[in-house]
Amino acid sequence: MEPQPLPPDFTTTPITPPSHSMPKKVLKWLIFLAVGLFAASAYLFFFGEASFSERGVKLEISGPTQAAVGDEVVYKVMYENTTSVPLNDVKLTFSYPPGAVIFDEGRPRPSRSDDPASFNQTTEFAAIQPGEKKEEEFHMFLVGDRGNIKTAKVKLEFNAGDLRSRFEKTAEAATTITEVPVSLTMSAPPNAVSGDTISYVLDYRNQSDDTISDLRAVFAYPEGFTPKTFSPSPAQGLTWNLKPLKKADGGRITITGTINGREGESKQITMTLQRGIDGTFVDYERASALTVISSPLLNVSLKVNESADYVAHPGDTLQYAVDYRNASNVSLGGLKLSVRLEGDMYEYGSLDPKGGLFDAGTRTITWDAAALPNLSLLRPNQTGRTLFTLNLKPALTGSGARSLFVRAVAQLSTDQVPSGIDSEEIKVQNELVTKITTQPTFDQKLYYNDAAFGSTGPMPPKVGQETVFTVRWRIANPGNPLANAKITATLPTGVTWKNVIGVGAGLNQPTYNKNSSQITWDLGSIPQGVGISSDKYELAFQVSVKPAANQIGNEILLLRSISLSGTDSFTEQSIIVNAGDLTTSNTVDQPGNGIVQ
Repeated sequence: MEPQPLPPDFTTTPITPPSHSMPKKVLKWLIFLAVGLFAASAYLFFFGEASFSERGVKLEISGPTQAAVGDEVVYKVMYENTTSVPLNDVKLTFSYPPGAVIFDEGRPRPSRSDDPASFNQTTEFAAIQPGEKKEEEFHMFLVGDRGNIKTAKVKLEFNAGDLRSRFEKTAEAATTITEVPVSLTMSAPPNAVSGDTISYVLDYRNQSDDTISDLRAVFAYPEGFTPKTFSPSPAQGLTWNLKPLKKADGGRITITGTINGREGESKQITMTLQRGIDGTFVDYERASALTVISSPLLNVSLKVNESADYVAHPGDTLQYAVDYRNASNVSLGGLKLSVRLEGDMYEYGSLDPKGGLFDAGTRTITWDAAALPNLSLLRPNQTGRTLFTLNLKPALTGSGARSLFVRAVAQLSTDQVPSGIDSEEIKVQNELVTKITTQPTFDQKLYYNDAAFGSTGPMPPKVGQETVFTVRWRIANPGNPLANAKITATLPTGVTWKNVIGVGAGLNQPTYNKNSSQITWDLGSIPQGVGISSDKYELAFQVSVKPAANQIGNEILLLRSISLSGTDSFTEQSIIVNAGDLTTSNTVDQPGNGIVQ
């Protein structure tokens, strides 16, 4: 039977044999995945750090949310290693709240509020092992006022296993001061003009139910404040000892003085109430008040020898210039200008007040409109100047501190106050303190036949024979302490250092440098009053010469380039006192007899 033909619209699809390419690709990826998993497993097996997570290191700090001043506060710190690797080179730093009184082994540490680093406590140890947990406690008093929030912080630094990175965790806890046993109120004028007299008043009261004893108030004055009167008087310096305070007991401390400063400058007075605990006074509470130096209606300033920083010497002539100005926007009349002089070193008999009137009783020079016409009416921004001169005494009057400086206090004032100004008087003050530097006296003498060392060799000196001389140096310091003081001198060629020395008790021995032929006597610090209220500093040493034939008929130079140097500790000026050269003819006991024979 013959095959039948297909219909014209009928098509056939050839049958293709099954392909094996797809199973090969799947197999290849399965092999790669298996190798990767094997490598990761091997890394985890041999290097466990992949299991370290910083979240596995726990650090917590806990403490009271509220506390009263005077209560002992305890913060607890917990740190734990829940990872599978050790934590190495561990450093734990606990930061106490600022101003806290820290307890060490149950005893308070003396207050060091001026040193922020003292409020950090650091502990270091080698490692925290996996699963290890530690706890520490930190004891303290909190110092502050009601409502203050005090925050303690802790930081944990460490390395994990062999990882190179350094890790750090932190935590903190805050405590609010809710009660203060002693209420403190410090009052001060909010504004003052430079030169004003102001009062600081501290009121304190025990508002607890218990008697509080061993209290003292320690004040810190602002720069530019000069106290004049106290009520009551301090026990010493800036410290007032307070009587035991029963419930509701209190008291007041008043300090009155003058304030000076630049316009806009803030002046803060601070009082720290301290309490004795186990024989140590620690900070208990604090109070402070602020005064801003306001713009004055008048200005007055002083210069001496055209400088505000002139350093004077005994015997100097001082020319003072007093400059004044109306700094207001209204004219001011009836002005009076005065300068009060303070200091034992003023030679008051030499004063030339340049038209002013000098009151010897109060040591005050006064100028009015008769002497300075513009004082009758000083217009806005109008200025004026007056001069006066006087001398300093030629030498210090003694070893007291008042001999180290002089002070001039200028005041410009009027009681003709324009309307709109709430004051009975307008006045401004300024002062100028002039330091006095004094050179110590340096005395040197040369002896042939010294009382202590005797004489050796011919005098006059003879060719080929050795003659020995004794040099004596004496120092007196009536003025300011001298720091880094030393005397140096040089031996000329042909002069021999004998190394025979006599020096005052407690003083350094001189040294001799053979290479430079220089003698150096290092004195360190020379106190004020040496040679006046105490013994002089004294050194004796010997040198010798053996004249040569070419020196016949001449005197021989024994010592040259002699000087005393140092720094005035008060004025910070460099001091150099030079002494003359010494020759064989300069002996005290045989003057002029040093010509070589």
